[in-house]
Amino acid sequence: MKCRQEDQPLRMPLLHLYFTMCMALMLTACITSPSPEEMNKRAENNRWELSHWGNRSVPYGDDGAPVILSFKDGRVSGHAGCNRYSAAIVFGPHRGELKVSHGITTRMACEPRHMEFETSFIRAFEASTRYRLDGESLSFESDIAPPLEFYRRPLD
Repeated sequence: MKCRQEDQPLRMPLLHLYFTMCMALMLTACITSPSPEEMNKRAENNRWELSHWGNRSVPYGDDGAPVILSFKDGRVSGHAGCNRYSAAIVFGPHRGELKVSHGITTRMACEPRHMEFETSFIRAFEASTRYRLDGESLSFESDIAPPLEFYRRPLD
C-alpha cells in the first residue's frame, strides 16, 4: 500500500519529536540528583576539587592552592583557597536539596585577590540550596551565584 502525499508532511514532525525525546532521556540519565542518602555516601567516598565557577578564575598551581572539599559525618571541610574551612552540611530532606550552615575558617593572611576569592566562594557555598551530580562532577547551586562545580578526586 502506498502512502498518500498528505501523510508525508506529518512524518517529519513526528520523527523530530521522537529524536528530541530520545536525546532528552539520554541527557537525564547522565545528570541526576541522587537521593540524599546516596549523595551523602558518594560525597564521603571522594574528595572534590573546585573546577569551574561561572566566569571566575579558579585557583590552581602557581595561581594558588586548589579549593578541595571532603565530607564526613554531616560536615564538610577542606581548603577554601587560602584558609581551612569547615561547616555542617545536610543533603536533603528532598532529592537535590541541601543545607550548608555558617562555617568557620582559620585566619591566615593571603594575597588580597586570594582572600577576595575565598570570601566570595564561602558566601556562595553557604548559600547553596541545591546539588546535582553529573558523572564525575558535583555542582552546588544557589540564587546568588553561578553554580560551584567540583570534580571528583579519589581519596588518598
